[in-house]
Amino acid sequence: MVCDMTTLVLIPAYEPNQRLIDLVQTLAADVRVNRIIVVNDGSSSACDSVFKTVSLFPKTTLLVHPVNRGKGAALKTALQEAKNAPDNSIAVTIDADGQHRPEDMFALLEALQKRPEALILGARRFDLSNVPLKSRLGNTITRAITSYLIGQRITDTQTGLRAFHYQHLDALAKIEGDRYEYEMNVLLACGKLGIPIIEVPIETVYLDNNAASHFNPVLDSIRIYKRILRFSASSLISTAADLGLFSFLVYTLKVQDPILWATVLARLVSVNLNFTLNKTLVFKSQAAWMSALIKYYSLAAIQMMASYFLLKGVYTLFNQKVVLLKILVDLFLFVISYQIQKRYVFAHPHENT
Repeated sequence: MVCDMTTLVLIPAYEPNQRLIDLVQTLAADVRVNRIIVVNDGSSSACDSVFKTVSLFPKTTLLVHPVNRGKGAALKTALQEAKNAPDNSIAVTIDADGQHRPEDMFALLEALQKRPEALILGARRFDLSNVPLKSRLGNTITRAITSYLIGQRITDTQTGLRAFHYQHLDALAKIEGDRYEYEMNVLLACGKLGIPIIEVPIETVYLDNNAASHFNPVLDSIRIYKRILRFSASSLISTAADLGLFSFLVYTLKVQDPILWATVLARLVSVNLNFTLNKTLVFKSQAAWMSALIKYYSLAAIQMMASYFLLKGVYTLFNQKVVLLKILVDLFLFVISYQIQKRYVFAHPHENT
């Protein structure tokens, strides 16, 4: 590792055990680590002895939340404290439960020094026999959705082992989320922030079937997917408006080509609704309204014609229920349209680089 950089280790901890002591002791003894910031996120008094021991190790700063606020809040508290570090600092977050090996942490820091502009993720493998079923299933579903939303394949969306340069501290500290959804929000925000994501393979370690994890499969999954669904809600609302109006018009218009006219009129309404929702709520774009509007209308016109010709073609070919065929056609176009909007229509200038 390059020795002229300050290395910070950030550890959020809730109800930790001896493994946190072992981890901090190992890191404190390593000359490559300059400072360790541990955040006690409202743990019970039963953990006081653990935190007292941890606080006595050299290089270690212990911060305390009086009540449990969540992993995201603990990470942001550590990020705020890390802002006092020199500008040439590099930081890494690591979980307190012993599931990340120090040697893997240093592998991430090595990768970060080669790509200081990136967020480096420690990627576990989820096809191994020792991976608990809930972790395997949860990551598979989240990985598919998140990879689509950010336009990049991510193999481990839930990893807590992440490295980044000091230049990103302020931006990361401002990202929404106080619990497990914060780490997901970071991945979703990287495109907007212009931060590339790079994965480094790490050992997959699950101790006692992941019993030390405080992840609530129901409540924390809802928080994670709530954030993801916000990206899709606008399109679903607009699609519902488009489909409802199309269904009404295609059977009531007395014209030569009701499919064409129903497609055009329904799309005019849904396009304006979708544009407003996407710009203000989904992408929260700072792009000029007129510029974004022109790009969006161009995309909408192309998508509308594609919808018409594809629908006309499959209807002629299969002669099945036209509304059902339209749903299938527009689902296909939705997948393509999202990426175009994210990367071109509502993108910040640095997102296209």
